[in-house]
Amino acid sequence: MIPAYEKGSDLPLKKWYSYKGGEYHGDLPAFFDTTTWKWIRESENVFPAIRLEIESLLSKKNNVLEPYFNSSLVSENGKWEVVNFYFWGKEMKENCAACPELIRLLQTIPGMLNAGISRLSPFTEIHPHFGDTNMIARCHLGLSIPEGLPNCGLKVKDETRAWQNGKWLVFCDAHEHSAWNKTEKFRYVLIVDVVLPRFLDEKKNIAANVKSLLALQKRLDKSKWMKKLPGIVLAVMRQWYKWVD
Repeated sequence: MIPAYEKGSDLPLKKWYSYKGGEYHGDLPAFFDTTTWKWIRESENVFPAIRLEIESLLSKKNNVLEPYFNSSLVSENGKWEVVNFYFWGKEMKENCAACPELIRLLQTIPGMLNAGISRLSPFTEIHPHFGDTNMIARCHLGLSIPEGLPNCGLKVKDETRAWQNGKWLVFCDAHEHSAWNKTEKFRYVLIVDVVLPRFLDEKKNIAANVKSLLALQKRLDKSKWMKKLPGIVLAVMRQWYKWVD
């Protein structure tokens, strides 16, 4: 049987966005079976070149990364930091120019919308939370993983796995998930968000919806009083952000 998330499946898959309210409790698996995903195998073959490019980029930045905007997800005194290559379809040209081998790979991935480096500081946890939509797969490529379980890992629903250098973990981040690094070293992964095959025709709209939600969340984080605005007002604001780059 073809999994519901694969193109060509006749099984129903109800679309879900977090901005519509409620938690996701759909039937998608916690971790996807990617044995038929050709780009997964190809990317692992060029991993050494990709990692060298990323190490060079971070060195040029003096290892200074941007904090993830939603600090409430991070444990006290912890740091979750990022460097973006693509942000929901928008290219970060300077970062992309520094990593040509990586960008060649990303451009071959069907439905690629979002890509960047994620750094988790020592003794830091990312609290359980739900993603933005069930129409994408979140893909983590281990770049520098200090340890395996139980000290460094990722939990999606009730399933816990460890990252490995040069290998992908692909999961449905619409499910509740969390991550942690209880070691003395930094954890680095490459994050790539990919539209599920059956929703490729909706790629542009998915990007606009998620980007508008993130823009609204950033605004609310800066102006916390706005969280008390009526839901209809917040919905109008999100729609406005959808059409503003």
